[in-house]
Amino acid sequence: MKYRPEIDGLRSVAVLPVILFHAGVGIFSGGYVGVDVFFVISGYLITTIILGQIVEGRFSLLDFYNRRSRRILPALFLVIACTIPPAFLLMLPSQFQDFSQSVAAVSIFSSNILFWLESGYFSAAAELKPLLHTWSLAVEEQYYVLFPLLLLGLWRLGARTALLILGAIFAASLVASQVLATRAPGANFYLLPSRAWELLAGSLCAIWIIRSGRSGNALLSTLGLALILASIFVYDSDTPFPSIYALAPVGGTALIILFADAGTPAGRLLSMRAPVFIGLISYSAYLWHQPLFALARLAHHDQEPPLALMMGLAVASLGLAFLSWKYVEQPARHHPWPVRRVLGATVVGSVLFVSVGLGLNYSGAQQAWFTASLAPQNRPLLNRITQMARMDHFATENSDPCRFFVTDYDASTDAQVEQCFVQHGPALAIMGDSHALDVWKAMEAASDAPFLLGLPQQECRPHIAGTDCAGAGLPRFLERHASRIGSAVYVQAGFWLLTDADGERRDRRLFTDGSDLDPRLFDAAIDRVFPVLETWNAIVPVTWFGPMIEPHVSAETMLSVDCDRAPDLLELRPAHQEIFERLEDRLAAQAADTGIGYIRALPVLNFDIGRDLYDCDALYWSDGDHWSPEGEARFGARIVPAIQATMPPVRKEASHDR
Repeated sequence: MKYRPEIDGLRSVAVLPVILFHAGVGIFSGGYVGVDVFFVISGYLITTIILGQIVEGRFSLLDFYNRRSRRILPALFLVIACTIPPAFLLMLPSQFQDFSQSVAAVSIFSSNILFWLESGYFSAAAELKPLLHTWSLAVEEQYYVLFPLLLLGLWRLGARTALLILGAIFAASLVASQVLATRAPGANFYLLPSRAWELLAGSLCAIWIIRSGRSGNALLSTLGLALILASIFVYDSDTPFPSIYALAPVGGTALIILFADAGTPAGRLLSMRAPVFIGLISYSAYLWHQPLFALARLAHHDQEPPLALMMGLAVASLGLAFLSWKYVEQPARHHPWPVRRVLGATVVGSVLFVSVGLGLNYSGAQQAWFTASLAPQNRPLLNRITQMARMDHFATENSDPCRFFVTDYDASTDAQVEQCFVQHGPALAIMGDSHALDVWKAMEAASDAPFLLGLPQQECRPHIAGTDCAGAGLPRFLERHASRIGSAVYVQAGFWLLTDADGERRDRRLFTDGSDLDPRLFDAAIDRVFPVLETWNAIVPVTWFGPMIEPHVSAETMLSVDCDRAPDLLELRPAHQEIFERLEDRLAAQAADTGIGYIRALPVLNFDIGRDLYDCDALYWSDGDHWSPEGEARFGARIVPAIQATMPPVRKEASHDR
């Protein structure tokens, strides 16, 4: 295969935005699309090599996996080995257990499956997982296992047939990614079926070039580079991804592969010495950056590390990348070891790191070391924190047939609603995101409401188009049971309606980055929520229970303060209370203008961080913004009167005790 320097230059366009995005540089809000660029490049290069050898009649699976092992594993194993000691020292036991499992999973290229199983609203923060980025390596390796066999079989049917079938698989995978983007975003992000089309885009480019040749086109190659850059700077965390939005970076990469050469501006730019050099070390740079960033964030606990430090670590990742490229990658790729020895070393290395990961996971050595470092009175608190980290908040048990959490809007649920309505009259429904789940559980623990419906959904974010609660399931359920629901109370996390001073950061880190971020109201998001609530309010009476103050105090901070002194030492960050008061004022005013009921959560909950976060006998929050079972009981007693007051009075002549 003829060397194309612009492809190495394109790798730099992929890896640098990923690094800067993970470093927290706001302008690179869509830097994550660099991974998609890598997928297309990988599909193109692998298919070019495989198909060229198939056509020449010399393709060997053993030789293919030999080259993949030399390319991928030495640098990967080095980074894992270097990450284990600092992770042992910096992580909570629950975090280290997850990390140990990821060490084992990475070694057999299944970390994407592990991270998918761990994903969800309540999962540990992604930026604290040193090996999270290896999910993309797992996707590629799974593709490398399946694709050569598929291509061998299809090519025997003829090039045209192979293209048609691969095109059909491409289309099916793209459709799957669009559908799963809102219905199962975790699976969509991490798993091969909804990512395969991106790799196949590169494969189809390779087949096209092998069959038809390649000619430079300045306009199309420049358009390709523009599409990638636009994605990097325009997309953000609210962009459903992957989905049809990924067509921009994927299509842009395909255009560069097909039409960039030394005669085009894009080809000349990408072939310059600096981007080519960064492209050459891009694999090692990708491996090093996430562990460095994650360990820095673990060391800083409640605050995001200074941007200057993160940029220094970004530069360090490039320096380490050069060293591992020169002294690990290059020797491993070019040393004349026989194939069987390389594959044997691959098996031995994989078994070794799987054993290390499982050993660290089950030995309990890190937990014993961490526990011994704590003040004796805080050791029960560590046990509670660990228990909360392992709890599945959405795994609810319905103790009463008429106080239940709805998981499926199906016929059996409809029958249950009808039966409970006949028995008790209209239901009190709680709907929204995971904070609505907190409120529903608190109501179940503290209220005597005989008919209590839980309708929370993890991805219920009306300010983001296409999310669960804005889809057809919930509105149709409300329409079917409009006469059986007396009141619907809406609850959602407040941080989704806030942003930083630059209008770029809209997540929990607003309250874990220190006081310099100066949170502001996210007006556009607020304005997008109310039309959805108005639609529901036309079906059943809707009341918004305002956002609760989210303390966002890390477990490390709690464990660093003796539990008996916590009430005197803990306090909310500057402007924390004030921004939630401003948010409540804004929501209450807009609710009044649109005919939506509103309950001010701040005076109802009367949250005091000194008494309502934890003490030596209880932990009231499972994480930075969700209640624990003990917290549900504690806060439930405070919210019951206000929420039950939203129910219309029961008419005396109406009796449902039949």
